[in-house]
Amino acid sequence: MDFESKYFEIRQFLSISELEFNLDKKIDEFYDSDSLKMEILSKITQFIYYFSIFKNIKPFMNSVYYCIETTLDIGVESVSDFKELLVKNALMKFVQEYIDYAQLTQKRQVMNLLSDSFEKLQIQPLIINLGLLLKPMYQDKDYLDRANKKKEVKISYFLLNEIEIKIKTIIDGWLKVQAIALNNQDEIKTELGKKYEDLASNFKIIKGSDIYKKLFKEIMEMLSMRLTMISLTESISDNSFEPIPIK
Repeated sequence: MDFESKYFEIRQFLSISELEFNLDKKIDEFYDSDSLKMEILSKITQFIYYFSIFKNIKPFMNSVYYCIETTLDIGVESVSDFKELLVKNALMKFVQEYIDYAQLTQKRQVMNLLSDSFEKLQIQPLIINLGLLLKPMYQDKDYLDRANKKKEVKISYFLLNEIEIKIKTIIDGWLKVQAIALNNQDEIKTELGKKYEDLASNFKIIKGSDIYKKLFKEIMEMLSMRLTMISLTESISDNSFEPIPIK
């Protein structure tokens, strides 16, 4: 297995210097099997080629590389899970950046529509369309200078660590099997709160801590995103033209 040529291909495509390139170390840290390492590298190669038309925009490629590194840090064992998480992390990060750059106020609706798009659109056109939105941003020197000064600021929708991704994955699966409707949102919210409390306890997250409050807010936003989509798509009752508000 020619790992060296694979790493060179990725590094050259992304225009990452040898000094900054750490994929080989990260992959060796998280994966023991050579065949699994090669599968992960193949998924990474497939992923970066989605961005082919933007490869000459170095700040864009730096962000793509950042997404790869942070996804590897989570340490997902399944190759298919790794690919899905990599794509979702990247899209969430890029959309969050675009929202901040364009100073959009309807963040929740935009994130919700993106989430809904995961299951309906092909990855390649989704990335190309998003990339075309991002291109001016990555060519805006003033914005890039400001962004570099804020690198330590964490993005709430970006999956930051292993515990967070596990909890959000469990919550996402739980939400998918619930009969969520606008007229039972209070009950669902209560049940979601209990579910999160149990998960937080299982993962040794101290109740009332900053991370506990942060995750609680974000899982409630996950429910709000679903309720927003329901409110946009649900037909109006024959009895009333007054929509049921999202609480």
